[in-house]
Amino acid sequence: MSATEPSRATTPPAGPIALDGLAYGIDLLDALLVFHLGDAHIHALWVRPEGGVRPEDVVTTLRDAYRVAQFAGKRLSGVASPRAEAPAPLLTLELPQRLALLRRIRAHVVACIFDAAMPLGMARLISSRLAVALEPELPLAPEPSDAARSRVAIPAPPSTGIRAQPEGAVAAFSSAILRAADGPAPQTLTFGSALPRRSHPPPPGELVRVTRLLAHLEAHAPEPHVVRHRVALRAGLTLAALDRPEVLGPEAVVLIETAMQDILGIDRAELRRIA
Repeated sequence: MSATEPSRATTPPAGPIALDGLAYGIDLLDALLVFHLGDAHIHALWVRPEGGVRPEDVVTTLRDAYRVAQFAGKRLSGVASPRAEAPAPLLTLELPQRLALLRRIRAHVVACIFDAAMPLGMARLISSRLAVALEPELPLAPEPSDAARSRVAIPAPPSTGIRAQPEGAVAAFSSAILRAADGPAPQTLTFGSALPRRSHPPPPGELVRVTRLLAHLEAHAPEPHVVRHRVALRAGLTLAALDRPEVLGPEAVVLIETAMQDILGIDRAELRRIA
């Protein structure tokens, strides 16, 4: 290195971001991996301790499988130019033991690995919602390949329980939600549709009932400190929207009720008797 050339500080890549708070409460989800499409570096992950998934064993294979799917997608779409942008297919792997869905977000891939008992339609819905939640947290520009990433470092899984306060990507995502509360009214996730949320709020009686149901859920559901995260994930809403139900449309109230039914394990008639 010449005397005039400034020295470059080399910063080792940070370890994978934990996604415990985002994945908590999703039945039959064995692993959630976010890795770089170029070098298979794991950006964030969550693994069920008893699920049997070893990220360091599968991440490179999943990367290779997705790149093959991109090549096949380009041929199937009839794109002949080698300079054309690679497609971003939804890759589904159905095995007797597991079900895996891979979605691309810019230079990263979100891989959701479920138990084989998970219905395919529900797995697609959950993986789509998880991708939407993770999308704001991923880098906007492709990350450069780094030789230090040749060996993926996987942290030890948590011994017991779950952290009450989410960290990493989940904490940043929660902060973004709180900032959005001061801006325009939050919208529901309209999967497969570009239609905006209805502008008129539900009747006042429905708002009071939603508030009572949330209070009942926090009092009777297990793990009350994360129960609102579970409702938001199942209903496809933000936490800010749950705190301000007056800005939601009537269809969002139905989504909240359905999420509460699933969490409490009751039908709609029993839910109506609660509040």
